[in-house]
Amino acid sequence: MSPSYNHSVLQANLIGVLKNLKKYSIACELSLEINGIEYRPDICIYPKRPLSIPRDIIKMTEMPLLSIEIISITQTIDDILNKFEAYFGAGIKSCWLVIPFPFAVMVFSSIDKVKTYSDHEIIDENLNIRIQSQELFD
Repeated sequence: MSPSYNHSVLQANLIGVLKNLKKYSIACELSLEINGIEYRPDICIYPKRPLSIPRDIIKMTEMPLLSIEIISITQTIDDILNKFEAYFGAGIKSCWLVIPFPFAVMVFSSIDKVKTYSDHEIIDENLNIRIQSQELFD
């Protein structure tokens, strides 16, 4: 199913905000291969790296630092948590769940350690990332 309007706008907003941090390479809809299964987070970040020229990488086996999922109206929280279990098992340091309404971001530092942010600043202590929530939800 194609992403909804809200999903697409939030994804674009978040990519813009993260790109301003300058120390990361931001990817969207990148295929990650974990234990032979393909996952495609909405957004993921890697330490700053150049493009893979002249040969592209079809499926990444090197895991990102952060994986971000924006929940859609056709997904359940359980669907996302199953992905997060795979992500953490593969060595991803942080996972974010963005909830378009009621404007919340859940920052997971492990599958059982989560902080929810709904206004002011969103903080990822694992990666030392701080962004203003209004930049995402405006």
